[in-house]
Amino acid sequence: MNRRAADPHHHTVAGPLADRRRASDLAAEENADLCSGCVTCCTYITVEVDAPRAAWEYDQWIWALYHRGVSLYVERPERWFVHFGTVCEHLNQAGRCDIHGRHPVLCRDYDPRSCERRRPLADVVAWFDRGDELEAWLARQRPAHYQRLLAYRRQTPAGPPVADALADRKALDQGLIGISEPAADTIPDTREPGSPSDRARARRGAEERT
Repeated sequence: MNRRAADPHHHTVAGPLADRRRASDLAAEENADLCSGCVTCCTYITVEVDAPRAAWEYDQWIWALYHRGVSLYVERPERWFVHFGTVCEHLNQAGRCDIHGRHPVLCRDYDPRSCERRRPLADVVAWFDRGDELEAWLARQRPAHYQRLLAYRRQTPAGPPVADALADRKALDQGLIGISEPAADTIPDTREPGSPSDRARARRGAEERT
């Protein structure tokens, strides 16, 4: 059974199952026993993406890998996947699903008999958790592509200098930078002259004269 065909958002494992039943045919007790002590499938999702070829595509994925919780991996023959390490908001402290019974069909179709806890991942040839890991792999495995990436960066002017985000964040935490109302003298006064009662009397007088 090719689990990728049924579940494109979890890792592919190697080998067919001896048990030919569908995941939805498993009894609740079987599922509970298979998943006992493990919540791995509820802590990430994967999405297949186009295999990068152009310099800007490599640059895009290096940028993505600079963000926490984002990984990229490659399966044979060449299938690229982005991996997001993110815990389902309905996984409770007991390792149970808070919305079981009305959980998504994709969760119901997930087969715990073929999860990575029990079977090796299929044909993963490269895994990147950081942008510099992808760059090093490019330089080693695809030197021509790596040279195109370097040329692309040389041809693109550097952006303007920006503030030190970490320093600003520390300053905010320490209360050194505050967000306040603008000074009164910087706000244009668009109000009509006089008090509200004066304006009301002026409007009534104008109506009586007409």
